[in-house]
Amino acid sequence: SFGGFSLGRMFRRSLSRLPRKPRSSFSFRSLSSSSSSSSSSSAGAPGAEEVVARSLAELNRLGKSATRLELESSKDIVCRDIQCERVTKACSCKLSVAIEKSGQNLRAIDLSNNRLESIPESLFDTCSNLERLSLRNNQLTVEAIGKHYKLRKLKLLELGGNPGMDLSVECYNRLAKRNVKVRI
Repeated sequence: SFGGFSLGRMFRRSLSRLPRKPRSSFSFRSLSSSSSSSSSSSAGAPGAEEVVARSLAELNRLGKSATRLELESSKDIVCRDIQCERVTKACSCKLSVAIEKSGQNLRAIDLSNNRLESIPESLFDTCSNLERLSLRNNQLTVEAIGKHYKLRKLKLLELGGNPGMDLSVECYNRLAKRNVKVRI
């Protein structure tokens, strides 16, 4: 006790006064809806619920019922396989396995701020319902997103903050023809 207050109580009070950092600027709201709750569907189907996975373990547990994957600044992306050349660095090997198993119904994926140098092929092959893909602030190049054409339902692609991301006019035009909004 310190002046009538316990130290734990003083510590909790001081923490409550600290400014809180927003979780993410990435919005998963439907492009067509002006206001929706976090449990509404971004696919537009009335009554459908969004099921959000915030880790690869949660994605595996949720299976094909998952509709969003939020792995911004995730420790799940760091490789721990000692046989992998990317051990202790950002790697997409675990991400690839999880997406192959559970990615069929994902409509939104946020992989921002993970220092990724590549995107797993399974994302392009498996996530046929993907509408939003945020790859901001990684180490990606144009080659990493080369198979974007497989994502037929894609509406929003966020690529800002990738030093090697220099979209050619041709690539940008292909995305524009498919009505994909690109944020660089």
